[in-house]
Amino acid sequence: AVGTLAHAASPEAAAMAAQHAALKARMDASPFGRRLVVDSDDGGERVGGTIRGELAHPFAPLAARLRSPAEWCAVVVLHLNVKSCAHERTAEGDVVTVRSGRKEYGSATHAIRYRFTVASASADFLRIALFAPSGPLATRDYTLTLEAAPVGDRTFVVLAYGFRPSAGSRMATAAYLATAGRGKPGFTVVGRDAAGSPVWIGGVRGIVERNAMRNFLALDAWLASLDAPAAERFDRSVQRMAVLTD
Repeated sequence: AVGTLAHAASPEAAAMAAQHAALKARMDASPFGRRLVVDSDDGGERVGGTIRGELAHPFAPLAARLRSPAEWCAVVVLHLNVKSCAHERTAEGDVVTVRSGRKEYGSATHAIRYRFTVASASADFLRIALFAPSGPLATRDYTLTLEAAPVGDRTFVVLAYGFRPSAGSRMATAAYLATAGRGKPGFTVVGRDAAGSPVWIGGVRGIVERNAMRNFLALDAWLASLDAPAAERFDRSVQRMAVLTD
């Protein structure tokens, strides 16, 4: 039976319970073979993608470990476009530096320095917030947030990713979508073709949906490795990520 977030002790968990209940119909009809939904937006000033879904893992161990920036790096590095992730403590707090590039080995990378904050942590709610003021091609205001709450013996997660694009980044994205990125849509169905087959969202929204989904799958793959001996966790999480990506 699908769990509920009843008897939430904190206001934050109660808000998650309401969100979870409101998504029931969409989750029941999810085309992914699991209880998750994908949303994106591009208002011109800011683009973003959000995954809301259930993970088949209990809340408490997930929440305890994800408060660590080093563990967060272990998740993020499973994203197919992430080449490395490093954590450092600075005078301003914890910083996580993520280097990303194309999936191909040896491709050029760019670094984004995120300030890592445990915004809220209680027995029934966790919110992790990463913020970077700047990125490549004059992009700015990168955010990656995770909200989690227990749902029976599972965990309901809201994972959101977004940034403010620049004129230069939009031009580069358009060139990518016309060449190497052609045929790489997102997950939102925006119409039907003449044969009745679904037409999926493209453009920048397609890209952010794919990025958000990869972060969600990375979280799932990381969780699947936690019961393994420490020396085996990375290999196991990489194997699980490959399966989920396929």
